[in-house]
Amino acid sequence: MRRGVAVAVVCLCLLSAGCTGLFGDGAAARETGTPAPVPTADAPTSPAQRAPGVVGDRVVNATALGRAHVSHLSNTSYRVHHTRTVMNGSGLHKRVRTRASIGAGYESYTATRTVTGQGVTPREIHSTWRDGRALRRTTVNGSTSTEVVADSRGIGGPPHSPRAALFFEPTFNGRLMALLSATNITSIRPGDEVIKQLYGVSLYRIKGTGSADSSAIATRSVDRVTNVSFSATVTPSGIVRSYALQYTINNRTETRRVTEILRYSDLGTTDVVFDDRRRQNRTTQPD
Repeated sequence: MRRGVAVAVVCLCLLSAGCTGLFGDGAAARETGTPAPVPTADAPTSPAQRAPGVVGDRVVNATALGRAHVSHLSNTSYRVHHTRTVMNGSGLHKRVRTRASIGAGYESYTATRTVTGQGVTPREIHSTWRDGRALRRTTVNGSTSTEVVADSRGIGGPPHSPRAALFFEPTFNGRLMALLSATNITSIRPGDEVIKQLYGVSLYRIKGTGSADSSAIATRSVDRVTNVSFSATVTPSGIVRSYALQYTINNRTETRRVTEILRYSDLGTTDVVFDDRRRQNRTTQPD
């Protein structure tokens, strides 16, 4: 079994028993954070070391943790996998899956998002950055359009940076800070040996139940959120390697069960492979 698949299984196991499905909403809001001057490699550290912003069994400064997370990911290659799904009484309402391979310093990337479910029009977005140009291909109901989103030379598109040209924020910094700030954290404990072997570094497990601010958990202001369950793995240096979130939405017409799963894999060893298979970008920083 490949490491990425094994990590996905662990992420799923973090969810509470009785999960009925996975959720996703529309395009993710752009999230930004100011990188902090921290090391670029997530090297093994003493299990006694807590991540930035973590003191004892509390996340006292989610912003500090978010900055460390962003800074590490900005200086290495990685893969990111994110899924949001909502289930209602009749089955799958909506699922959004986002997958991306990111080169170190965002010098190249490929990213794909698929949207499926009974309550949406199926679509796929595929974005690439190569040779100083960002292309985006969108397919809706079998019809595909392609556009130049950015060009570093200003030819055919605005001179946006690679990261600004991507259709989502790959560090999920804003979402992470919201969840870590709003969830009632109940424990922060060293991960077991299985988790350590999967990631290659000592990790901490963060668990939380309930929320002091349900509006920060919901993706729409009109949603009433209950039954919040949260679990994350965090390295001592501050990379949030994964999280699993579940909550229930109660609105005027129905009850929906929402699940989010985020994980990062192949830090420092990611190949960015384009559709035509002609070019690759490989980095070799240690995980």
